[in-house]
Amino acid sequence: MHVLFVHPNFPAQFGHIARHLVQRFGHQCTFLSEKPEGQTAGVRRLQYKSAGGARKETHYCARTFENQMWASHAVFDALARRPDVQPDLIVGHSGFMSTLFLRQLYCCPIINYFEYFYRIVNSDIDFRKDLPPCSTMDRLRALARNATILLDLENCDAGYCPTNWQRSRFPEIVQSKLTTIFDGIETELWRPLEDAQLPIEGLPIPDGARVVTYVSRGLEAMRGFDVFMKAAKRICDRRPDVIFLVIGEDRVAY
Repeated sequence: MHVLFVHPNFPAQFGHIARHLVQRFGHQCTFLSEKPEGQTAGVRRLQYKSAGGARKETHYCARTFENQMWASHAVFDALARRPDVQPDLIVGHSGFMSTLFLRQLYCCPIINYFEYFYRIVNSDIDFRKDLPPCSTMDRLRALARNATILLDLENCDAGYCPTNWQRSRFPEIVQSKLTTIFDGIETELWRPLEDAQLPIEGLPIPDGARVVTYVSRGLEAMRGFDVFMKAAKRICDRRPDVIFLVIGEDRVAY
């Protein structure tokens, strides 16, 4: 069986699945992303490049849709130039681009990964009551960001969400099309090491030290980084034997 995974990043949520299908079951897996072409653990990597995107003149609420359509077209073009790619199954992330156009290339099932459905109440926009409220335009944009997601919901053969909570964010009328499948954790890689000595940036971690970690793509309020810093201050004031390790970029992703 030939499985085509589509995601702007690699390995993202699909890399370990593709590797598992190749190594354990002998399936052929192709991964299309914005990353350079190559091969990783038997998974062939192909690249797509968007030729455009939203401009300043694009309506604020339509910019996400505009960017996703450019990416979706780039995905279509990249695969149209590769007649050697003939998948039996397509798995795509319906958040950055759409698999909508791939129906014009392939007659095979499409499964979409649905990570989030945008809402303006009890959502990412308003859950931090201690932060300044979002502007009216940001709230309106949140509603419009569901456009591509709804297109993919109608177009795909099946969809899945990583948690029950994320699935519950979608309209009840489409939840029957969504299954909860946890992303999983590679416990062979992410596991405690016995008697491990792990210097960080050349700084050894003393025996008996208490280590508190914070790991995130962006050190931002959406991911609670400011709350972590307040908690770290309280811990530091009470314990002299604690080392804090923060991993992430000083940027806002959400």
